[in-house]
Amino acid sequence: MSENSITRRSARRRATALGLAVATTTAAAAVTTSAAAGTATAPAVPAHSVAHVSTLPDGDRVTVRGSGAHTSTMVTTPDGSSAPAVQMAVAGHAYVIPVSVIASGQAYDPAGYDTAAPAAAHPAAVTPHYPLSILEIDGIGLDGAAAQATTFLLNTDDMKRFAAPIPLKGGVARVAVPSGNYCAVTVFATLGPAKGTTEHVVTRTDLAVSAPGTTTLTADERTATAQVGAVTPRPSTADTDFETIDRTDAVGATGHVVTGSTGATWVTPQPAARIGALAFRVLDFGAAGPAGPDPYRYDLSFAPSDHIDANQTYRPDPSRIQTTHNVFATDSVNPAHQASWDIGASGPDGGAGTGYIVPAPGRLTDYIGVSTDDVSWAAYYVPVENDPNQESELEFEDLGIYRGPGQTWRTWGRGPLTPQVGQYTNGMACNACVDPVTDMTDFGITEFTDSDPNSAAHDNGPGYAATFSVYRDGVQVATQSGWPHTELPGTTAQPGTYRMVYDADTTGSGLPMSQSTKTHTDITFRYAPGSPEQPTLPADDVCYAANFVNLQCEILPALSLDYQLSTDDSNTSHLPVQLLDLGIGHQSYQGQGSHAAITGATVSVSYDAGKTWVPAAVAPTGDGHYLAAWPNNAPKGSTPWLKVTATDAIGGSISQTVADAYTIG
Repeated sequence: MSENSITRRSARRRATALGLAVATTTAAAAVTTSAAAGTATAPAVPAHSVAHVSTLPDGDRVTVRGSGAHTSTMVTTPDGSSAPAVQMAVAGHAYVIPVSVIASGQAYDPAGYDTAAPAAAHPAAVTPHYPLSILEIDGIGLDGAAAQATTFLLNTDDMKRFAAPIPLKGGVARVAVPSGNYCAVTVFATLGPAKGTTEHVVTRTDLAVSAPGTTTLTADERTATAQVGAVTPRPSTADTDFETIDRTDAVGATGHVVTGSTGATWVTPQPAARIGALAFRVLDFGAAGPAGPDPYRYDLSFAPSDHIDANQTYRPDPSRIQTTHNVFATDSVNPAHQASWDIGASGPDGGAGTGYIVPAPGRLTDYIGVSTDDVSWAAYYVPVENDPNQESELEFEDLGIYRGPGQTWRTWGRGPLTPQVGQYTNGMACNACVDPVTDMTDFGITEFTDSDPNSAAHDNGPGYAATFSVYRDGVQVATQSGWPHTELPGTTAQPGTYRMVYDADTTGSGLPMSQSTKTHTDITFRYAPGSPEQPTLPADDVCYAANFVNLQCEILPALSLDYQLSTDDSNTSHLPVQLLDLGIGHQSYQGQGSHAAITGATVSVSYDAGKTWVPAAVAPTGDGHYLAAWPNNAPKGSTPWLKVTATDAIGGSISQTVADAYTIG
């Protein structure tokens, strides 16, 4: 895979976990509320959609989305291109320094690149509570001459004493720091063609700095002799790598430095730490197979080490590789074009991720490998990429795409695209949960889901017309425009029948959609404290009602639909008789949720934009599934509407109408 400079808007690059620089390569295959009792409040936007954007002094933009384990950070240039960066998270600071700044040779103030707070609010780098010593850092390049670099310096006695990036101006820096022990990570960066980057990372695990006199640290780029690489089962060429260097001080605090490149990374071998601890990890090593009709790539994570070994060639364990078969679908209005496939790994102390250009419609096999169980993988699919006239976009996500060794198959973006409460296997915040500790209840629906019940998608653009309302025993208790999530206090004392109604209209929004343009979703369920149909949310998932933690949240028994239409990868049907495998179940997380029996379902089709409806033939096929069939007796290019209803054995129901559900070919 070669590096590309395709223009992107700042909302497009994704990665997982804390402190991530995201690179981009090209794939080988080408509230208004009302309450009858209590007051509803609009919660924070769900974890996978929270966004905070800040502008760095060099003009690059940093976008941080989400919270907790699913925080993601991306860096983009003013023209929207992805910008590789080195990041440092320590003691409440989050430095994000683009590689272009490190490699420029120009002086810069690191405080301006601390995205945790405005630059004016930063305290002085050194406080006068400790005896100070002078540290001189001399950077020497591959040619033996003074070289521009940045040293990330951490006090290993106590990082609260000192932890910050130090730019080397003209290859030299002199700073006054508290006397004591340190770890120094010096990054030399070279910008290559087509925005490729090469990094030499020179680490000094233990460094004593003491007075009198000056302590000199020589950071010699030539000592970074170990190139990070991997031997893959099938032929491949490396295109990205990310390393995390975690340094724990003598009192147990840890600072994280994330490095990596889109060309090659070389590191300096180092022993285990004498003070505190060192953990070095290749968290995300990416490599692409040769161009051809069967595109594939590798995304691999390896176990951490307490030292930096002189041999940085890794071999994945074949028994821990998941073969992930991905099919990328698109809307029929969009001809063959480029899309974006982003994948990232998150460990307990940080993460990394990369975006790749793929064809849509198209396919890609990704071999995802892990060496330890403390790493999770997330993937994202943006169906339309590199359209400067596109104001909005969709982004589908799977926050737990790695499910273990074996093979998985999934299609991204196949419609109809409908709002659902969802059935998720990993890493999502509960849409509709009640927390008896905070006495708060969440009511919500995921904006878009595709044909995979584990998917979730949202609009990264300016938005579209939508209204979300909640009723209790027939009385409206909350209503708002836009985001389909709200919170209601005092629900645990008020059992009853609840109803969520969500109407969305994407026409005129700029979304690249000619299908699923309007939806009406009406979900009814009963809340009964102590009911066995309201199991506890798994510990790995979060609950908005409990402020993004999980105390004793219970999953409400809301119904969810799963559409499996017989269409091609442009959501177009070429069959004289249309078939739909309709799955009906309850909101669930890692298998936890109501298992009440499904008692019935209906499907209707409209060929005249909802003016008249024709019942489809529907037959149960077992385990909450129904097979529906109806004739595609409309002209080529028509986009029929669908209406689905379903009921369960505990008084729950769902009714959903989808405009322009698919296209007749």
